Amino acid sequence: MKVTFIRPNMHDQRSKDAMEPLVFAILKSLTPDHIETVLYDERLEEIPYDEPTDLVAMTVETYTARRSYQIANEFRARGIPVVMGGYHPTFLPEECLQFADAVVQGDAEGLWGQILEDAAAGTLERIYSRETFAPLEGSCPDRSIFDGKRYAKLGMVQYGRGCKFNCEFCSIRAFYGRELRQRPVSEVVAEIERLGT
Repeated sequence: MKVTFIRPNMHDQRSKDAMEPLVFAILKSLTPDHIETVLYDERLEEIPYDEPTDLVAMTVETYTARRSYQIANEFRARGIPVVMGGYHPTFLPEECLQFADAVVQGDAEGLWGQILEDAAAGTLERIYSRETFAPLEGSCPDRSIFDGKRYAKLGMVQYGRGCKFNCEFCSIRAFYGRELRQRPVSEVVAEIERLGT
């Protein structure tokens, strides 16, 4: 099985200072070794629609939603199922399901393994979600998914998710509620040391 990760762009120009989309290193770390993975970041490169793959997984923000739908249509026209995750699908799953075979609401941890099993069996559910968020302990992004990509020389490290404040205008609060989860400091330090920056 092969999974193609896609990071859509907002426009046709390529970026010279795009940062690594950490979500795909997280998904790569949650993907069993026997599954082939490849990332195409449209900010850096064109998407090879005709390259063989079994599943497309896309992160969708509101500002990339329109482009995401165009990309999804291209893959689905070729018979390749598309899974969308991120803020926009979490908040507007029914809209996204007009263009995707499945939507992930919330974080992928605790769901991604089931999605891969269902995709392999041809039994994707429409919506994947959890009642609670998975803990962040043991999270170790697999940055090998970025090999050969020309990202800005800045390694991003995630320490936590969520926010303790309850600002009504904030998408973080809407996504995570008031729950704040943090990784163990020792794991964050070890990741920074591995980055060597």
